[in-house]
This record gives sequence, structure tokens and C-alpha cells, in this order.
Amino acid sequence: MVPAGFPSPAEDHRGIKLDLNRLLLPHPDSTYLVRVMGDSMTGGDSGIRDGALLAVDCSLKPQSDDVVIAVLEGEFTVKRLIQRGPSAWFLVPDNPCYPETSITQPDLFDVWGVVTHVVTETRRGRLSSHVRVS
Repeated sequence: MVPAGFPSPAEDHRGIKLDLNRLLLPHPDSTYLVRVMGDSMTGGDSGIRDGALLAVDCSLKPQSDDVVIAVLEGEFTVKRLIQRGPSAWFLVPDNPCYPETSITQPDLFDVWGVVTHVVTETRRGRLSSHVRVS
């Protein structure tokens, strides 16, 4: 909202309190944070780049076009989950330089959560100094 009258100088410095825990972790018992390594998700709408921190909610049921953390043949990956037709599913990177993967063996595939938020640095150092890469 924009005030219609002349605001007090003190009003200039008053902001809305934002609790990042409530925003990023609405389901704290089923949400985890993970750091991205690689550039397969750069260049698209997700805003995910190398070094980004992702909030991943395991309580959400994955839907087509969600960005997910998936395990495919024992390997973790972050990709966009796309459904084409009634039963054809694909893991699709945002970066067009990488190939998409068809889920042909559902028993070798699992979704570990839906990415709900992306946190990136504009100045290198602070995020990376607080989040370890295993």
C-alpha cells in the first residue's frame, strides 16, 4: 500500500519483517537445503546457477514443470520434471546445452523433493562460507 498523506520521516525506515525460516521452510520437518554444483539449470526460468542454495520440500507431490531433486540410477540431479502424454516423464535441464533424460525405468528413479526457492549470491563469499560442499 502507498500512504495518501505525508509520511513521517520515521516511516521511511520502517519495513515489513520477513522471517526467512517461515518463507523458505514452511514445512521444516520435511524441507532441506542443498547447494547446486554445475550449470545444467542455468539459462531458464528457474534462476538456478552454480553455487545456488535450494530449498527442497519433500512434503509436496511433484507435478509436471516442477524443478525437483531426483535420483536416477543412483545419481542425484536437479532438473525440471516434465510429463508428455499420459505416462511419459522426462528430466529436463534449463540449459539447452544438456540433454533431457527420459524416465524409462521408473524403478530406477525417485523424486526426493520439489525445489521451492532459490537463494543466490550477488557478491561471492558469504553464502559459500556458511554452506559446506560435501
